[in-house]
Amino acid sequence: YDWDVGNEAFSDDGSQNRRQSNLQATGNDWIEVAFRTARAADNGVKLCYNDYNIENWSAGKTQGVYNMVRDFKTRGVPIDGLGIQSH
Repeated sequence: YDWDVGNEAFSDDGSQNRRQSNLQATGNDWIEVAFRTARAADNGVKLCYNDYNIENWSAGKTQGVYNMVRDFKTRGVPIDGLGIQSH
């Protein structure tokens, strides 16, 4: 099994910024807290971040997601996969 722990957290404005939301208003660590909490709740599932419009490597949003995942992996934040959303 896998869980989408974080979803659509990055802005579509061409930057690497997170989009405005109630969760983002609490600070930049809310996604990390969500992943650590999910791992504590169930050690046996794969934990994923999911977003859309991240197929273009040079896009700011793609780079923002990549930098977050790279940072999480470097610091031991439990993230196992990346979902690319499409319809």
